[in-house]
Amino acid sequence: MISAVIPVYNEAGCLREHVPALSEILTAIAGEDWEIHLVDDGSDDGTGEIIDALAVHPRLFGHHHAENRGKGAAVRTGVLATRGDRVLFLDADMSTPLETLHLFMQAIDQGADVVVGNRKSNEATIERWQPPIRTWLGLGFTRLANGLMGLSISDYTCGFKLFRGEAARAVFAEMETERWSFDVEALARCARRGLVLTEVPVRWHHVDDTRVRVLRDVIGSFMELLAIRRRLGRIRPGAA
Repeated sequence: MISAVIPVYNEAGCLREHVPALSEILTAIAGEDWEIHLVDDGSDDGTGEIIDALAVHPRLFGHHHAENRGKGAAVRTGVLATRGDRVLFLDADMSTPLETLHLFMQAIDQGADVVVGNRKSNEATIERWQPPIRTWLGLGFTRLANGLMGLSISDYTCGFKLFRGEAARAVFAEMETERWSFDVEALARCARRGLVLTEVPVRWHHVDDTRVRVLRDVIGSFMELLAIRRRLGRIRPGAA
């Protein structure tokens, strides 16, 4: 079974189009053996009602946070509800084409436990770039996270990752970071467990996001990274 998790915050404009498209891809890969978990993280634009309408489908499940807790919290809620042998989480804007899942499934078949989308690779295709300031801040975030955690991940925050199911549920059961830096904690915990992590170049396009507040989110992400370092220290793979 393939389980897909989509964290959602004020995404009413795209769910009705994107969820059926994801359902088609999952059916092409797994027949009827799939499920989608949509997690509404305290939306106030009618997203919750759309999720409830979509969840009448027997393989679609809606989850609701009463207030906005953060993307990490929403992904954790969804992952812990999954039953699949493979667990995918992806952004609601689907800025990485859904066909990419085929490549990620191949990487799992070849021995990976975790497959991470990589937009920084020379083999990646960027169809629309982020604004320069966000690109520079992203590079700085990656370098800081690697320096603090002792890792060498190229792209923590690409919103397209595939896990072996048992590994995903074990890692996210331990997660504490609820907002933007949750990817760092998740991949650090994967490394500490000695899981095999593979980065795969992706095709990607930037989607404008009015919810991002650069200064606020930079400060918040920095504080989260320090908290992750305090909890986990520098990572020694397989030391869990």
